[in-house]
Amino acid sequence: MARTAPTVRPGCSIGIVDDYVRADVGPGHAGEIQQCYQDWACACLSGKYQRALLVGTSQGDEFAHLAARDAIASMAVAGIPAEFRLGVVARNVLLITIYDAVVVAARRHGIDARRFQDEEEAVRWLGATP
Repeated sequence: MARTAPTVRPGCSIGIVDDYVRADVGPGHAGEIQQCYQDWACACLSGKYQRALLVGTSQGDEFAHLAARDAIASMAVAGIPAEFRLGVVARNVLLITIYDAVVVAARRHGIDARRFQDEEEAVRWLGATP
């Protein structure tokens, strides 16, 4: 797998943890959030990873996080591994509905996706055999 350099900037941190791509997104301006999801999608695709985790936080910028749904649609068009799994964690209640919409969209693209209450639970699921 090709390794990607970690991304760290305000409202966005992307890195590789135990063979999955983890992004910590928000809060931030809409453009920053959208760019973070795009960079996360590129990291997933360029490294041909089969597991990914999104951890989001919002402060009045919830709708900008719908960019995750768009990034996933782009990933599906570009081609992702058949066994791709996506875990999402909303760090605050403002983001739960948005991330639920992201999970629904991912499933429509054939991606095994779930929203979790906390990151530890998501990491366990990502590491489990499908």
